[in-house]
Amino acid sequence: MNDRLTGKYLVIIPAYNEAENIGGVLEELKVVVPWVDVVVIDDGSRDGTAEIAARHGATVLRHPFNLRYGAALQTGFKYAARYGYDYVIQFDGDGQHDPANIIDMARAMKASGADIVIGSRFVDNKKHTNWMRGLGIKIFSLLIKMLTRQDVADPTSGLQFLNRRVFQFYARPNQFPVDFPDANVLVLMILAGFRVTERPASIRERVHGESMHKGFKVVKYLATMMYSIFIAIIKGRAYRKVLAVNTEGSYSR
Repeated sequence: MNDRLTGKYLVIIPAYNEAENIGGVLEELKVVVPWVDVVVIDDGSRDGTAEIAARHGATVLRHPFNLRYGAALQTGFKYAARYGYDYVIQFDGDGQHDPANIIDMARAMKASGADIVIGSRFVDNKKHTNWMRGLGIKIFSLLIKMLTRQDVADPTSGLQFLNRRVFQFYARPNQFPVDFPDANVLVLMILAGFRVTERPASIRERVHGESMHKGFKVVKYLATMMYSIFIAIIKGRAYRKVLAVNTEGSYSR
């Protein structure tokens, strides 16, 4: 079967000090999905992340200093909107994601009519994580269910497949959280009327570097997320009215 899919695809990789991982990630993408374009957003790395990414053929956009994960993603969304891409794949630079999942997620979007396809560790598999992170995921899943009546098993997944309606929406000024775009963004999008589904994804263990969810950062993450979810409830209901009027759902400016 031909794995080439119609449309113009962009893989967005936010990267901060991923010099030990980024080369392998880009080489695997090149082998498995050679028909996608790749942009690496170097978020103020202090190592050779940008140089290594460029040597492996990726387009590299550099932040002068660390603006945080969500800001790096939004830079990628703006790039995708400017250059006319049809689909965007959020993909981490730490080597934990499997490029083969991109093909299945693309097909799931076409079959389901979803706007967002999440690559989930917890759909049709038994992937586990550490107890603290696992507890947080369960809490956020429960909150999403309570607020939107939709089941999302893996609301913190960094592997997501987005259509143009979504990344144009995210590319708007002050629209996307600069730090932690996880359950808060999903609550916003579901309440605003965007369709979200999940597909099983294989997630590997990080080999080099540190997770951004470690130590005291976990406490800050949980506090920020709870506040952001509250804001998302208000904004999501307001945006649903806008989407009802704008039949194409385009938010480009």
